[in-house]
Amino acid sequence: MGKVLKIGAFITRHGFGHGTRTCAVLNEIAKFRSCKFEIFSTLPNWFFSHNLPELELELHNIQTDVGLVQKSPFIHDLKETLKQLEKFTQFNNRDFLECLKIVRNKDFDLLISDISPVGLEIGKQMDIPSALIENFTWDWIYQEYCDSHFGFNRINEILEKSYSYADLHIQASPFCQKKYRTIETPPISRSIRKPHSEIKQLLGIRKDAKVILLTTGGITKELNLIESLKEENDLIFITTTATRSITTNQNIISIPLQSDIHYPDLVNASNLVVGKVGYGTLAECWSTDTPLLGCYRNDFRESNTLINFASKNLSHAKISVEDFEGMNWIPKAREIMIENTTSKSSPDTTGASIAAEEIIRFIT
Repeated sequence: MGKVLKIGAFITRHGFGHGTRTCAVLNEIAKFRSCKFEIFSTLPNWFFSHNLPELELELHNIQTDVGLVQKSPFIHDLKETLKQLEKFTQFNNRDFLECLKIVRNKDFDLLISDISPVGLEIGKQMDIPSALIENFTWDWIYQEYCDSHFGFNRINEILEKSYSYADLHIQASPFCQKKYRTIETPPISRSIRKPHSEIKQLLGIRKDAKVILLTTGGITKELNLIESLKEENDLIFITTTATRSITTNQNIISIPLQSDIHYPDLVNASNLVVGKVGYGTLAECWSTDTPLLGCYRNDFRESNTLINFASKNLSHAKISVEDFEGMNWIPKAREIMIENTTSKSSPDTTGASIAAEEIIRFIT
């Protein structure tokens, strides 16, 4: 296997999708080379323990990004975002200096950043090769806010420079802005661990039952959809919640966010995924050939790219947040499931394996 590679990964906390993407790549890298990984992120430790169960890890709970400050799963606060960015992009706060200290005392072969500029800044300062994995960068997202909030212009100048430090640049489809001299991959998603039949048996679901997975970032509890879902008693609904154990309430199965059940396995076992769509959800529906009924943030620039890809590459329909809240999507959900009666066909090549091969080739 050769030299043990030491790789640091700097991951934004803007949703779990970036974390799942990086974990998918790290798992693939570890198939080919012996590695020690250190992860810098404010995503919870359990997330990495679950998604990287067989890897040698050291976790650092350090802020590596601001992203967009969220008021709710669908609403962000631009004023507070800008306020935090003005401090963060000085790259001299406590967390940044702690990162520098940690990296200085290690012998990293590579620093990977999933849209976080911190790993790229540190790689530049410490003369360590760096790789950027993205389907968008924050300067591209912030561009549409520059006219209404002039402070984003200066922030974008700083971030554009940070992103230019990447020695290897991987763009994971569907990406928002084509860059020159980049490696393009298919969507990057986590691998399936268990077949759909085993997942259904584990959850007590009949083999022929129609299963809908709700992916809403916790919004189902806020919207109190439970009673409405019970009325559709010929369908099985799976939700993720903050509970500690799997519970069944008539036709609704609630699974803890920290469950031992691998989330891509739930996607694969479902006939349809419904709810808020980010990169991770889209990539996993694509890789498992699962139909998608999605609602998207109208005020987030990435959304059009996700919608266009889903419309061309998936059995897909768009619904509004209002339709979701009002349960107006059930007829469309039934229509999509009737149209999709053939068995699933997963892609031959995954973005994770291509990205991993490019990274190993780059550092060896």
